[in-house]
Amino acid sequence: MVARNGTTVAGDAAARSGVVTPERGEPRRLRVALVQLTVHDGEPATNLERATAVIRAAAPADLYVLPELWTTGYAHDVWARVADRETPAIVESLAALAAERGAYIAGSMVSRDERGALVNRLWLVPPTGAAPVHYDKGHLFAPMGEARHLSPGSRRVVTPLGGWRAGLSICFDLRFPEMYRADALDGAELFLVVSAWPAARAEAQRVLARARAIENQAFVVLCNRVGTAADGTRFDGGSIVVAPDGSIAADAGDIEGVARATLDAAAIRALRRQMPLLELRREGLDWDAGHGPRGLASPGGPAAARLPDDQPAHPAPEGPVAAST
Repeated sequence: MVARNGTTVAGDAAARSGVVTPERGEPRRLRVALVQLTVHDGEPATNLERATAVIRAAAPADLYVLPELWTTGYAHDVWARVADRETPAIVESLAALAAERGAYIAGSMVSRDERGALVNRLWLVPPTGAAPVHYDKGHLFAPMGEARHLSPGSRRVVTPLGGWRAGLSICFDLRFPEMYRADALDGAELFLVVSAWPAARAEAQRVLARARAIENQAFVVLCNRVGTAADGTRFDGGSIVVAPDGSIAADAGDIEGVARATLDAAAIRALRRQMPLLELRREGLDWDAGHGPRGLASPGGPAAARLPDDQPAHPAPEGPVAAST
């Protein structure tokens, strides 16, 4: 494995009224590690073994991030079986690994929702033994067969993560800026993105990730798959950490490896004091009049599952994932 160090982003600023901003006080830093893996399609046991070995060998971090569908790739024929028989056990394995490493572990896997439908679910597993947080991919990507096999999620998730607030998203979501703006207004300081973004559109992913960071003055932590899939689709990695000003704090390149960066919340405060974009939004221009002061896309639209710091969102069940909420 190749370890690449990112820079620590720092600064200073003050919070403003009307928008949920990072709290002042003790410095808050978060060490993140992007675990850019070659995924073996349809082989969850192999992928779990590899991911576990890489995380155990990696330098200490507060958050390890795996790619989208890192256990199966787009092997549609195994999705139902894996969701029923293997995903619940893999979540338990990640919980044990998170406790061992003293860190959060994130990555998406095919899972069952509370109705028993297949979903592309981003699991955020804490190191404390508390129930994992999950987000179900809301924007399904038809060219990769998601729309034929999966049900879309219906709500955003903004959740505590190591003293920070993180908005959760998956791959194709990155093309929908309204979702990220709503998360930022709900207090997200970083956007956690897991991805299986093909090489043919790699530059688009990079541009979109930087745009989401710049326009919301928040960090983007994005981990993408690398290697060639069973159907010949090529993934060139490009996992990155983007600072609130759009600069690249860590880049995993185009080979399997681990890229690291340390996030500093002071960078967000500094940038938002210098240029308070969220506060300068105008009713009638940036959101429709009458749709509320927060400027969400539509009245009655999906709100984030935003919980207090001591309460995780979407607790995982003790039983099968099919029974989860």
